[in-house]
Amino acid sequence: MKMVDNMRRSLLGASATVALVLAATGAEAQTSSQPQDGAAVPVDEPARGTGGVQTNDPEDGGEVIVTARAGNQNQAKVEASYAISTISSEELKMKAPVGVGEALKNVPGFWVESSSGETSGNVRVRGIPTDGYSQVALLEDGVTIQHDPGLGWLNGDQSFRIDQTLERVEVVRGGPSSLFYSNAPGAVINFIQRRGGNTLKGLVRYEGADYNAHRVDGWIGGPIGDSDWRFFVGGFYRLSDGQRHTGYRLGEGGQVRATLSRDWDGGSFMFSIKHLDERVENAMVTPFVNDENGDPVGVPGFDALDDTIAGKETRYFNFRTPTGTYAFDAGLANKAQITQVTTQARFELGPDFSLLQSLRYRDSYQKRNSITPRTIYTYADVLTSLRGTFGAALPTGAPLGLVYTNGSGAFSNSQNGNGLVLLNLARSFTVPESEVISDTRLQKTLQLGGQHDVALGLYYAYVDEDYRATSASILTDVKNNASLLDVALLGAGGVPGAVLTESGVLSYGTEFGNSSGRSRTVALYASDEWKITDQLRLDGGVRWEQIDVSGFSEGSVTRNLAQTPASADNAVQTGNGVFTGFKGSYDHAAWSLGVNYQFQPRFGIFARYTSTYRLPGVSSFFGNPSQPPVTQTMKFQEVGIKFDQPAFNLFVTGFRTAYESYQISDYRQNGSGQFVLNTVFGNTETWGAEVEGTWRPVPWFDIHANYTYQRARFSDFVYTNNVGQVIDYSENRLIRVPEHQFRITPGVNLLDGRFRLEADVSYYGQRWADVANQINLPSYATVDLNARFDLSNALSLNLYVNNLTDTIGLTEGNPRAGTIENEEVGDAVYIARSIFGRSVRGAVTFRF
Repeated sequence: MKMVDNMRRSLLGASATVALVLAATGAEAQTSSQPQDGAAVPVDEPARGTGGVQTNDPEDGGEVIVTARAGNQNQAKVEASYAISTISSEELKMKAPVGVGEALKNVPGFWVESSSGETSGNVRVRGIPTDGYSQVALLEDGVTIQHDPGLGWLNGDQSFRIDQTLERVEVVRGGPSSLFYSNAPGAVINFIQRRGGNTLKGLVRYEGADYNAHRVDGWIGGPIGDSDWRFFVGGFYRLSDGQRHTGYRLGEGGQVRATLSRDWDGGSFMFSIKHLDERVENAMVTPFVNDENGDPVGVPGFDALDDTIAGKETRYFNFRTPTGTYAFDAGLANKAQITQVTTQARFELGPDFSLLQSLRYRDSYQKRNSITPRTIYTYADVLTSLRGTFGAALPTGAPLGLVYTNGSGAFSNSQNGNGLVLLNLARSFTVPESEVISDTRLQKTLQLGGQHDVALGLYYAYVDEDYRATSASILTDVKNNASLLDVALLGAGGVPGAVLTESGVLSYGTEFGNSSGRSRTVALYASDEWKITDQLRLDGGVRWEQIDVSGFSEGSVTRNLAQTPASADNAVQTGNGVFTGFKGSYDHAAWSLGVNYQFQPRFGIFARYTSTYRLPGVSSFFGNPSQPPVTQTMKFQEVGIKFDQPAFNLFVTGFRTAYESYQISDYRQNGSGQFVLNTVFGNTETWGAEVEGTWRPVPWFDIHANYTYQRARFSDFVYTNNVGQVIDYSENRLIRVPEHQFRITPGVNLLDGRFRLEADVSYYGQRWADVANQINLPSYATVDLNARFDLSNALSLNLYVNNLTDTIGLTEGNPRAGTIENEEVGDAVYIARSIFGRSVRGAVTFRF
């Protein structure tokens, strides 16, 4: 063991040393003409080799791809032995996706939930059932944006914003994604940014939306004097009320990015710095009923597409704690402050022999505040529940009632046309996090029984994360921008008397979290792309990874603070001052092998097998430091056909995903009304197919489509419920995964291509919100419209209409009521989250 520890320390030290030395010397090095994996794209010239350029030359086989490969030679998308989707610069201009989730809706094999807004979404890839972005890596110019994109309350999409500095996107599903990147068994998404080119160019863009949103984007880039150095500066600033109107501003802030780069005959060097400081909308679940056709609609008096429970009355609270008050502001929504510094260099060591180095430092502060509906009651039911909550504290036979805290009188059983009451959680999660990431890679092309593109790499990541959580239970009515309710004893004639709650707060300290941890990850990887003949290519690779974690998590205790006559602080969950340390070391290996055969330069087939994993991370210990986490393992098989011609292309992939040690963490309410974590493990299996294609029969018309089929099931899931019953949910369908989904995009090009109009017609099949398959999420379809009109080469107008038909589409149920077995089963009124209603955005862009 001592020898193993010494080897581990040596590897960590070597990685850090190599990263620092190369970063210090990168600007002086003579480097290769080939940019490295995922390198940024010059604003006025195509990227070369691994830079990520889209081409349409029949001689070179179509689009060149760069992500999840390590070779000195170009490789076309049609030649790859794995599934790839690309989102071009033109597609980004036409669709202007709001956030990572919206961009990924154009990718087959992905089920994307972005109903919370621009960030904090969920992605499921090929039946992998985990929440957030825990199974996909987000990259910027080939470098991980966030080492672990699935941290508790810190999704990878919270750390990235799409703006006009983005050139294109590449998405690799399965296959080699987990060889080159950590925490990427499902897929890797590479956002390839612009950089300065050989001529001075720039852009200014204004966008406005019908939800009182205003945004300005801009960038400028080009040469620095007569030197070989290039500069690029760009970013955005915006203001927004949000698509669900709370009565106060939900979006404000922006981002700036600056890049300095230089290319030599032998290679390239780039230094960039990016700073993000903004808050964005964080939409929550709302109440629903079903109409006579069984379709979900908002309860009477509540618009399911536009309304929200959060409002001015529920924005501010002073949570009572043992050490004073905690100032809660729901208006912070999703707050992010991130500074990111990156260096990338490529060194030519000899003919077709290169050394690549990427180094990234990131400092991040994220806070997520929300008013989250937890349980919905009729008036009679809420009084029964409250009587049980207060219990012996109530005078014998004393009747209870509800009164508005704003002085507007008593609440009645027909209030707002629905007579409903909500128990909400005013939740606050704070996650400061910083990390250093280094990726060092040797690439060599050699001839031995054909051509080999060989790569050897060393990856290192240090992550320091804190986690703080607190919340309070509050009572409101059900209407847009709900009002707070207090519980009161009723006197003679039903007149409200003594108030038992405090300004709408039923209980402080409903949730508690206080943890801190660090992790050090080191990985060694190797790959070989073996071009046996011009038609036959074999490629494979291995990755061994180890993570060392350490930290602490504070225990909790329930206390009566006795700071107020009301009962709100009688049972506050808070820290007990006992810090339980955790420490562990985990390692695993992944491997992947694929074969590709090209019948013609633009027509080929492939097959691949991958065995991979996801190691525990720091947040695996938070809240339960004594429970050893589990290494999750996966096995993927896939076969595909690829055909790519300028007028028509088609990519078809069949796949199987076997996922072991799937973890579901459910919150159960204890006898004091607090929510505690319950973890269950299971296995899943998914068979599926992905189809993606484009047809351009004439210059003025084209149609693009993608379709995904997934037969996703629990292969082993046994659960012990609250009353001790053991239930086997094996063979149930996975949560939130539709069996069928598709998107069809017809488009017309008129006026010599100056005007383009396209529609996105999307369909999502029926899903289940819970493991028990009892909470139904019905199928739905949407239509989006996008238009672009180029007034000149320099001036363009864009129009975007999302959810034209104002469709209600439920993306999730109420996870607070249970993800395994949901307590709302059979209820006439239930809680869920829908996509946003119809919205209209318009933009004007000036290029120079």
